[in-house]
Amino acid sequence: MRVATIALAGALTLGAATGTLGCKKLLKGRKTSTTAPTPTATSTSTSTPQDDADEAMQEKLDGYILCLNTLSSPVHATRSRYFSWVNPKTGPTGKERVVLGLFDLPNDKVTKCTQALAKSNALPPKDAKLEAAGSDFARTVTELDVIVDEIFPYYEGKAFQSDKFAKARAVHPRLIAAFNAFSRADTNLHSTLDGITKPLALRSLARIEREEGKKFRFHRKRVLLAARELVEAGDPVGEDDNVDFALYNASFGALDSALNDFQTFGLLHKNELDAQSNPAWPLAKSNFDRFNSAAEDFRKKAREFLRCLRDAPAKARTPNGKVDTDKMGPCADGRPRDVVQRYNDFIVTSNDHQFP
Repeated sequence: MRVATIALAGALTLGAATGTLGCKKLLKGRKTSTTAPTPTATSTSTSTPQDDADEAMQEKLDGYILCLNTLSSPVHATRSRYFSWVNPKTGPTGKERVVLGLFDLPNDKVTKCTQALAKSNALPPKDAKLEAAGSDFARTVTELDVIVDEIFPYYEGKAFQSDKFAKARAVHPRLIAAFNAFSRADTNLHSTLDGITKPLALRSLARIEREEGKKFRFHRKRVLLAARELVEAGDPVGEDDNVDFALYNASFGALDSALNDFQTFGLLHKNELDAQSNPAWPLAKSNFDRFNSAAEDFRKKAREFLRCLRDAPAKARTPNGKVDTDKMGPCADGRPRDVVQRYNDFIVTSNDHQFP
């Protein structure tokens, strides 16, 4: 399950806790890395109508990203916990050797999500598909939250020992229906946002190059975009969560190239970060090092997982050439959740350590 971020800003977490490993997951991250740069004394402001529209859309997306980053992963985590001891088809029988219950959802997150979505839906520019996806997400997560609030204390208090699982069996069909409805809404919102945020991020990168050239901000942004593509390739969202090795391999190559270019530019120009006109001065150089170190940690873990995928046993390989990570077995080199965790760490570091 992806725990990481929708990283409009940093990357979506999208999980992706966004994070997962067998179950679906999602993201977290603050809006910092995909926004267009504020013109400085060394940049030329050439704002276009498209730039203005992108900035408006960036503001509108905040509510949708907040919901995915705060609720997608927790919902997938509680679903995974419930399914770890309950057969989803039969429900609780009372004969289970271990009763784990399920996780509660974060306090007030559902309310904050629905409020944020209502605000975002009302903001320009109008986008019927996005707004419908957001409303569906809010509705399904609210309905699920009501059921979780009902059944969570039942399991926590071990009330099933008194009623011989009567309530557990009665609630199960409603819980499964709510999980399934949320999963569809979650996947749809992710897909809808991807269709907006990825082109938006590429236009933002092009704007940076147009206004400033291929300098620190450009290379930093390019690394973040490549990292997002890589973590999503290794932890896909949706019904088919098997990993496409060819896509992951190509995505790793793109990150590898972007990070190498970033480091090469930094090696030659790092002292330029010491300029007192830099808003991040006097921490810019150390922040650069922190960003670079976190990016390296992510690349290392992503490379290790690449080897695991490459060497996956035949039983884990699907007819369409993908890899079912649940059937890979132990892999000393790396696991999906390790890649997601390094990605999340990287995004947090990026958000907290600005340098260009």
